[in-house]
Amino acid sequence: MSTQSPVSQQTSLAERTPAQQAEVYVQQHLERYLHELSDVCAIDSGTYYKAGIDEVACYFAGRMRGLGMDVTIVENETWGNDIYGVLRGTGKGIIVLLGHMDTVYPVGIAAARPVRIDGNRIYGPGVIDMKGCILAAIYALEALQFIHYQDFAEIRFLCVSDEEISDRHSTNLIETVCKGCHAALVLEAARENGDMVSARKGGAWYKLSAYGHSAHAGVEPEKGSNAIVELAHQILQLQDFNGWRSGLTINTGRINGGTATNVVPDYAEAFIDVRFASNQDRADLEHRWYELLQDKCIPGVELTLETDPDDRDPMLCTPENLHMAQWAQEIANQLGFAVNHAPTGGISDANYASGFGYPALDGLGPVGGLDHSPNEYMEKDSIAPRTALLAGLIAAIGANMC
Repeated sequence: MSTQSPVSQQTSLAERTPAQQAEVYVQQHLERYLHELSDVCAIDSGTYYKAGIDEVACYFAGRMRGLGMDVTIVENETWGNDIYGVLRGTGKGIIVLLGHMDTVYPVGIAAARPVRIDGNRIYGPGVIDMKGCILAAIYALEALQFIHYQDFAEIRFLCVSDEEISDRHSTNLIETVCKGCHAALVLEAARENGDMVSARKGGAWYKLSAYGHSAHAGVEPEKGSNAIVELAHQILQLQDFNGWRSGLTINTGRINGGTATNVVPDYAEAFIDVRFASNQDRADLEHRWYELLQDKCIPGVELTLETDPDDRDPMLCTPENLHMAQWAQEIANQLGFAVNHAPTGGISDANYASGFGYPALDGLGPVGGLDHSPNEYMEKDSIAPRTALLAGLIAAIGANMC
């Protein structure tokens, strides 16, 4: 979906809004942006590849320092380093920009699939999820500096290295950076249709384990307690609660169990994804789930349910979120295109910011899609207008929130 809408050349510089001036700036520097995007996407930075993430962190840290930001590289012994930059202005609003530098791709993919442009689409590992979005935010700040816009107290820019996995080390860092802010702007890509994200479901992940008794499947199966059958029974019971509350989804994504075909299995496990629109829905589901665990079909099987510690509260569409979304829509109109906001079932670091009690808006990067796949792409003609939209929103929040 194209969002390109260059500002009319007949409009004088003085008459243009910060967003309109930012669009002109980015359009004029688009080739430099594309060159930088190719450079940063040529670095492998899968979450478990510390050396690559650290190289990306150094790259972005250098760009932030070039903007006059006070930059801290938060060093991690095992995981990739995080970076945190602060830009101080003369106004009152405190804005947090949240991004992540890690990708899902293994080492070698960056070389095997270098950035390429085919018509209006830019393909490459991390172009939209989310190196290209971080780079767009840097250009948004660069454009605001070019027009000498400083009507904000602080812009805090945090890029973490662990967003793509559940074993998070950066949660406390995100909370610290968000402390006292007026808005958290999360740099995930715009939806494929151009929508921003004003609400996200919460997410929780569970491990359901069944402990039975093994036996010879041919000679004396009656002496065994089949853990796989009991697990299957529990999964089917739970699946009936899909849609029990509006927006509630349950997905059993992985199962393991058994040792050999001729052995009654004494162990089986399932890994289950639950998404929910409210924390109360999750609490009510867990209450019913524990009741289901008492309804077993195989005698002698014991069941345990464990929760992954990296659960996420929902990002609710609060009045503050809605207000920001409406500001963004007005700014988009200034730029000559329309943008909507919508909820999504996916989760991001916006869930953390919202769960910590701060207004948040997500989907503020360029337009793209097919994340985590060989066909991950960004729409080239969305770069300037969506970067300008972000710049305009930063200016609006900086000037009006106190």
